Amino acid sequence: MKKKKLEMLLDSLKPHPNPKVELEQYTISGSLASELLFLAQKDFIGKTVLDLGCGTGRLAIGAKLLGAKRAVGIDIDRESIEVAKENAKALGVDVEFICNDVRNIKREMFDEEVVVIQNPPFGAQKKGSDRIFLEKALELGDVIYSIHNYPTKDFVVKFVESLGGEVTNIYKANFRIPAIYRFHKKRALEIPVLIFRIVRR
Repeated sequence: MKKKKLEMLLDSLKPHPNPKVELEQYTISGSLASELLFLAQKDFIGKTVLDLGCGTGRLAIGAKLLGAKRAVGIDIDRESIEVAKENAKALGVDVEFICNDVRNIKREMFDEEVVVIQNPPFGAQKKGSDRIFLEKALELGDVIYSIHNYPTKDFVVKFVESLGGEVTNIYKANFRIPAIYRFHKKRALEIPVLIFRIVRR
C-alpha cells in the first residue's frame, strides 16, 4: 500500500466524538500517522504491534494494514475504544482493542517480540503523563516509536537512557491540532513534533 492511500484511509475514519482535555485527546492526522507507520514498518512487519493510548485506533489499524501480524490498542477511555472498534470494522481489519490503563498492561500478555507505536500525552494537562507512557513502552517493547513535543527532545533522550533504552533515530514532523477545545483561539495549529525510534538495550 502506498503512503497516500494509507493517509486517505486513516483520514476517512471516525474521530473522537467527545474528546476529553484532561486526557489530551487529539486525533492524529492521516498524514502524521502514515508518516510514523512507514518509518516503523520495517520493524513491525510480521510482528505484534502495541499502540499505547490508542485513541480511535488509527495507528493500530494502520499497522495492521501495513503487515503487522497482530495489532493491539490500549486506551483508558471507553468511548475511544468503542470508536476504534467501529473504525477497524469499517476497514475490515482484525485489531484487538482493550479498555485499560496502560500501567496495568504486563509483558507476560505477549509471548512474542513487541513493537510499540504511540502518540502519548505531551504532559501539558497532567505533568508527567508522557513519562508514564515512555516507562511502559520500554517495559513492553523491543522497539518503540513515540511522538513527542519538539522542545522536549533533550528530556526524552535522557529519560530513555535512564530507563536503559537508546534513541537510535529522531525524525521531524508536524502535528495538526484543530480547534476542538474551548480554550483554542485559532481554527487549527501546526506544532513541530519529533518521532523517536527507541530500542531497549
